[in-house]
Amino acid sequence: MPPIPQFTAELTFHFAGHGPERRHSFGFDEGSGLHRRLPMRMDGVDGLNTVGMWVDKANTFRACDTVLVRCVVIAPDLFHDVVQPGVQFELWDGGYFARGVVIERHEAGWPRAA
Repeated sequence: MPPIPQFTAELTFHFAGHGPERRHSFGFDEGSGLHRRLPMRMDGVDGLNTVGMWVDKANTFRACDTVLVRCVVIAPDLFHDVVQPGVQFELWDGGYFARGVVIERHEAGWPRAA
């Protein structure tokens, strides 16, 4: 069962950071519990930091595809004051391949001590 999300985001896949030798697709499958964990660079936060993302159904995405994901960051203290609707981020896997925008912040997902 996924954790309570900290935010919901819309991802748009572009694979701009992946050369022609790379596969230009990204998937969520049943075997992984519809979950992926990747480095992310978010506006207002230094460096790459890990984000966990969950979707409702298995799918493989290609350039220009979009999907809504529920997200939890590994270092909530870095993101607590930054995550708000409209904040943008990029996902990294050997190069940036998807742009995201925060659609909704979920207060219930944030630690009380943040």
